Amino acid sequence: MKHKFLIIGLAVGVYSISGNADTLDKTKSSTQPGVHLDQSKNVLFEQFSSYSFSLQTLQAKNTFNNYDLIIGGSLQTDYQRWHGHTINEIPPRLYKEGKGLYFTQAVLDAMGNVSHWVTSFLSVADSYIGRPSEEGNDVFLNRAILIFGDVDKFPIYATVGINTLPFGVFSGSGVWDTPLTGAYFNPALAPQISLAYYKNGLNISVTKYSDQTNHQNHNVGSVYYNKSIANFNFSLGAGYLTDLKSNSTGTSLTHRKRKHALSSGFNYGLVKDVNASIGYKRFSISGEYVQGSDVVGINVETPHATAFTATYIQSIAGKDVTFGITRSHSYHLKDVPVSLAGEDALPLTAEGLESAWGVSISSPILTKNSVLGVNFEKSVTYSAHSSYTGTLELYLYL
Repeated sequence: MKHKFLIIGLAVGVYSISGNADTLDKTKSSTQPGVHLDQSKNVLFEQFSSYSFSLQTLQAKNTFNNYDLIIGGSLQTDYQRWHGHTINEIPPRLYKEGKGLYFTQAVLDAMGNVSHWVTSFLSVADSYIGRPSEEGNDVFLNRAILIFGDVDKFPIYATVGINTLPFGVFSGSGVWDTPLTGAYFNPALAPQISLAYYKNGLNISVTKYSDQTNHQNHNVGSVYYNKSIANFNFSLGAGYLTDLKSNSTGTSLTHRKRKHALSSGFNYGLVKDVNASIGYKRFSISGEYVQGSDVVGINVETPHATAFTATYIQSIAGKDVTFGITRSHSYHLKDVPVSLAGEDALPLTAEGLESAWGVSISSPILTKNSVLGVNFEKSVTYSAHSSYTGTLELYLYL
């Protein structure tokens, strides 16, 4: 328990001085190394995209000096209410309605600028804080990586360590919204070695990683391109993962997501992903399609999933308010467990989710780095059981 309170204490301590981040940074000369907050240079590690985390870290590193230590992180707390049909959970239990206030997660990040060509990043998280369940108080190493390269000087870079895999986008309309593409197919974190190329918006990577249950090595390849022209922007992406497996909770077998995941599971085989987005000024739409090559469980065809998201940003009372909506659908994943939105996203439906809607509104409050969001989600199982969840979340970037 001591390490849990240490993480929370450090995170709260960082937040207590975050309002003076700019002042702290100005006490250093322009060339003197030191300890800084990430937001002192308008960088927020926890806003980096998971699929391009290494690249965004390299792009941000040169805003700081060599030998700097940069601290960041986040705190997330949520109030939830959910109701609907009775749904069978796994392990056996019934899910129907309830409410709760949760301290969902605290994350503490540290980036070390070792030199122009070497960057280290360490992240520790404590999830489901104070929860009495078996999944509660889960302290784990979120990221631990070394990145070799400087994309301002040379287009090739490499990543070694525990990191999110550069595969898929899996983004929803808000922090709490996870479309079914991500719920079923996102491999998330894994020990890996990755070699990548980036220039003029084109990012190509090849990765070898090890799953932490079967201790097998797998390959990932991806290509992603984004471009901005005047008020327009667009992106295109594609990738493959050679052999994606899950345990019987539906969790992909890369790095631990649940402390007590069940051992037997499913094999999705070779998984392919394509994604695209287009935006004009403050409006954007995106879509993603993911497909596995192997039939899963009792299903008779190969699994796949789709997701479509639209977001719009409107300035209200001097603050940028983001509105979003997501529609996602899974196919041939009946009786493959996946997380339900309520109860802090801990329960797992035994029936599998066939479709989901997500609607979100979020806005900075007090400071630009504290965000209040409202999320509404409708989920429908393969047995036509519906569940409705509302989440009020406070997200603090440290």
